[in-house]
Amino acid sequence: MLMQTTGIVLAAGNSSRLGRDKLLVTMPDGIALAGWTLRVALSSALDQIVCVVKPGDSLEWLPEECLRTIAGRCTAASRLRIAVCDDHAGGMANSIRCGLRTAMECSPEGVLMLMADQPLLTAQHINDILDALTSHPQCDYAAAVDEAAVKPPVAFRSCMFGPLLSLQGDEGARKILVNSRYRGVKIPLSRESFWDADTEPQLKRILDYAEGQMWREA
Repeated sequence: MLMQTTGIVLAAGNSSRLGRDKLLVTMPDGIALAGWTLRVALSSALDQIVCVVKPGDSLEWLPEECLRTIAGRCTAASRLRIAVCDDHAGGMANSIRCGLRTAMECSPEGVLMLMADQPLLTAQHINDILDALTSHPQCDYAAAVDEAAVKPPVAFRSCMFGPLLSLQGDEGARKILVNSRYRGVKIPLSRESFWDADTEPQLKRILDYAEGQMWREA
């Protein structure tokens, strides 16, 4: 049986390198880019989802079906919560703490963190990471890996909540993943699952790939 795990979708970035709000970029099917990521998370085995956003986010990128669920607390009937990170400009660590504190209200056995701008992830990718952490009880985390580097998504047991809450400034979870004090299992994923939309060329690569996939599935 899988651990009770809450997903934390980090969506409070400024899209400074892209020069426009990447969350709102329209994918080939008309759904916003970040909406693709959120739908995948909701389609996975995650028990709850916490989406961390910056103040003033219009939430226009949310899939329509999600708009009806964001007002409630973490319950079986409402798997999605929106957490507003007031100090998001202070660095990634602030978004992580905001999401984790909200997730901890649900008393999960673990959390899985993913970035909102990785729309080519699949529910199976997420489930593979959850399976790995469940089946390796001696490990503190399970992380996706691209060649030699660990990258989001990454799942942490509850014993790691303290170290995650201690992160500061621009420190992301990578600081923990490279610390030999903690044990982890690495899960290789397909290369496109790691593609993010930091620049226009990177965004075009994602859009072209997504459109090609839709044609192949039609």
